Amino acid sequence: GAVTTLFVGSLMDGKIDGHYVLKLGNANNGVLAGLVSITAPCSTCEPWAAFIIGFTGSFVYMGGVSLLNKMKGDDVGSAIPVH
Repeated sequence: GAVTTLFVGSLMDGKIDGHYVLKLGNANNGVLAGLVSITAPCSTCEPWAAFIIGFTGSFVYMGGVSLLNKMKGDDVGSAIPVH
C-alpha cells in the first residue's frame, strides 16, 4: 500500500517545478490504507492475495482523497479516506 500510494499520489498531484514530488504523508497513509484493507480477511487470505488487497486499498484511498478534495472537505490528516 505504501509504495503504491507514494507513486500514484505523486502522479495524481502532477509536476511541481517540472518534477514529480514524492510525499511521505502519502506513504504513511498508504500503509494505513493497506492495513485497513487486509484486516478483515487476514486469517483466510493467501500472501499473494494480501498483496493485491493492499494494492487495491491504496487506489481506493487515493480516490477517497481526491473525492474529499473535490467536495472541499476538511480533513487535515486524511483520516476519513483511510478508514
